Amino acid sequence: MHEYDVIADWYASQRTGPMGVPEVSALATSLPAGAQVLDVGCGTGLPLTRVLLEHGCHVLGVDSSRVLLARFQANFPHVPVRCAPIQSCELQAEAFDAALAWGVLFHLRHEEQEQAIANIARALKPGAAFLFTSGDVHGSIDGAPMDGVPFRYHSYSVDGYRALLRANGLTLETTHTDPGGSVYFLSRKLGGSGARSPLSV
Repeated sequence: MHEYDVIADWYASQRTGPMGVPEVSALATSLPAGAQVLDVGCGTGLPLTRVLLEHGCHVLGVDSSRVLLARFQANFPHVPVRCAPIQSCELQAEAFDAALAWGVLFHLRHEEQEQAIANIARALKPGAAFLFTSGDVHGSIDGAPMDGVPFRYHSYSVDGYRALLRANGLTLETTHTDPGGSVYFLSRKLGGSGARSPLSV
């Protein structure tokens, strides 16, 4: 997103806390050794890509911000990346054991979220987990500006995401809200017996 190119310095300075770390650690722990993980909206890679790598995962980072990806590559020079919107990024079919999209989907309009989830679903192996954050009330709102840059957020209800995931061959297993108010959705692609993550409802 162009907005993240503008606020990259501020974002990097703010994204230093533990938000998302317990959830991504739980996901990574549930995966097979050497799992292939798609990190959507990877940003600078800190802290969540680092968590995946520390658990022995092989990661492909995808982000539409060239500035944030430059920081990502400085932090993790050996991790492959793609600079593209996730809804149109070319991904190999059934290539990933899991996908993560932290703080990404709610930036996309509803139709773009549909395209993004469909693209991610195609890239997952049967039984693979997809963990993402978003709002849990259907609609679009103007959020507080970040470093002076306005953002608009879009989400479905929990039932709306459940239906959208089901339409793309995934089932919603659990939802969870962290102390900072981030709502996590853990889903899984049908057709396999992937390991269960210990995320709680």
